[in-house]
Amino acid sequence: MRYVTIIFGFVLIWCWLAGGCSKPATGDKTEQPVVGQSKETFPSFAAGTWQQRDGTWKIVIEPNGVVSSVVIPLMETEVKPHHTTEVEMRDGSTSTFTGGDFVAECNPITRELSVIAETKEFNIRFLDNRLDGNRLDSFSGPVSEDGEVWEPNWIEVFDYGPNFPQDENDIYPEPVVFDKVEL
Repeated sequence: MRYVTIIFGFVLIWCWLAGGCSKPATGDKTEQPVVGQSKETFPSFAAGTWQQRDGTWKIVIEPNGVVSSVVIPLMETEVKPHHTTEVEMRDGSTSTFTGGDFVAECNPITRELSVIAETKEFNIRFLDNRLDGNRLDSFSGPVSEDGEVWEPNWIEVFDYGPNFPQDENDIYPEPVVFDKVEL
C-alpha cells in the first residue's frame, strides 16, 4: 500500500506541475479529466493500441476508456486486469502474472492521457531460480494533435523481493514515447 501511495503522490505532483490536472479558470467542468467509463465520455484520440517506441510496453485502451491489456517488460508478457497469465518457460516450468487494476484517464482539452497498470503479483520460475513480486506503472503525458504520438512520463514502483530492492529515493519520472499502431 505504501508504494501505491507513493506512486499516486508522484502522479498528482507531476499533473500539477504539467498543468494537466488543474482546475479550469472558467469553472467549466468539461475541462476536468475524464475517467474512461463510457464511449460518450472517453476521447476517441486516446483510445487504441499504444506501442512504446524503442521499447517493450504496449498499452491497449478500448474506445470506452477501459485498459484491456498491457505488455510489460518482464518477459514481454501481456497482462490483463484481474486475470492471471501463465507463461511456459524453456525448462517446462510455468511462470504467472496477475493483473490488478488498470485505469485510463484523459482530459480532452489538454489532451493529457494518464494510465496506471498494476501487476498485482508475478511468480517467475526458471530452473532453480525464483522471482516473486509486484509492480505498479504510471504513465502521464500529452497526446499529439494528430492523435498518433503520446509522450508520457513513466514512473515504476516495484517490489521484486529482498534480492532486488527498490530504493524509494530512486523513484522518478522517465520520459517515454508511444506511437499509436494498428493491429
